[in-house]
Amino acid sequence: MNIFAHQKDTEHFYKNTMQVYRVLESQRNSISMNADDFYQRAEVDLYNYDIEKISLLKSLSPCQECKYIKSINRVDIYMQKSNEYLAVYRLSNAIAAITISEDLYDDQFGNGVKDDLILLGTFAFMLFLIALNLYRPIRKLQLQINHLVEINHTFGRGDLNARVDLRTTPLLHDLSTSFNAMAKAITERVDEGEIFAQALPHEVRTPLSRIQLAVGILKRDISGDKHTELLDSIDDYVDDMVELSEQITTFSRVSAKHSHYNDNAQSIIITDFIQSRIALYQVPNSIKVTYLADDKITMTTSQMCLRLAFDNLLKNMLNHAQSAVQVSIIQLASTIKITVEDDGPGISPENYHQIFIPFARLDKSRSRKTGGLGLGLSIAKSASKRLEGQIVVSKSQLGGAKFELIIPVHKNVQPPY
Repeated sequence: MNIFAHQKDTEHFYKNTMQVYRVLESQRNSISMNADDFYQRAEVDLYNYDIEKISLLKSLSPCQECKYIKSINRVDIYMQKSNEYLAVYRLSNAIAAITISEDLYDDQFGNGVKDDLILLGTFAFMLFLIALNLYRPIRKLQLQINHLVEINHTFGRGDLNARVDLRTTPLLHDLSTSFNAMAKAITERVDEGEIFAQALPHEVRTPLSRIQLAVGILKRDISGDKHTELLDSIDDYVDDMVELSEQITTFSRVSAKHSHYNDNAQSIIITDFIQSRIALYQVPNSIKVTYLADDKITMTTSQMCLRLAFDNLLKNMLNHAQSAVQVSIIQLASTIKITVEDDGPGISPENYHQIFIPFARLDKSRSRKTGGLGLGLSIAKSASKRLEGQIVVSKSQLGGAKFELIIPVHKNVQPPY
């Protein structure tokens, strides 16, 4: 049921149809056509109204089964069987009239609704296809995110070996790579901390025990050469303690994020600098040190960090070499490579990472002659990080180990972590 039948508002219907009638009359007058001829044409649809010319001579009723409602300003209003209003406007000849009735369900309206429904259906189908095409990549991305979150939780629960499988997260490759790098760095620091904590008491206890033993022997009132030898041993043990204390302090400072070791970079002639560092060491007569370098290589870097890195590498080689140590410097496109190698026993590839952990010595020796104090390579690695460089370990052609200190050219010194 339409709005007019619903509200029984004949006045409103009359006003609307009167407006339609005036529009029609305006059109007729504009072409100077008499009313009979103008409305004799084919039926007219206007504003969802049916306009039809009828003869008043044939019937007193303008439509079949119509119910007369009322007359407003000589316009008769009827209610049709379909509960739609109909208005009768008499023409000037008084024998003809036009009827204006509601046509809320005409073909034009129906076709419009049908077109809208077709358009809406097409749009809905396109949305379905788009959603279907997006589902698989979105679902794949969701699974990869879930895998990354699961690995993150596993790592957080203490499984430091948990890593993201890059093959299962191609859409998150950069994020997964970054997570694995972070996890590796954390694992290395935890390993270093554990070994450091376990080894430090033993490292300190060993020279102290030796001092106590020497003092106990002295209390027996030993004289002569034996007395002097014990005093010399005590001096050596005290030197061990002093050196150990200094190395622990150096390692702590060079590994700290904010440290005075992070001094300003300066321009140095690195070939002359390395040669001067070699000259400071008392090389045993049984070991020959060979120095190979290009002419006058200059770079801007931290002299203090470079000294810590190179000195500890050289000291390590002198401790393990049998007869030869070779130092070389070459300049590449964007880096300078300082290589230190020897003809000693070498290092197994599976131990390349372990040798940089504080107090982690492969021969288990506590002797200064063969094993040092266990912090030299750790200090060298931390110093190289401050130079934005790295230390690469491999097997030397001389038969022993080879350490390559690779430093970027013209780089400012940065914190290692």
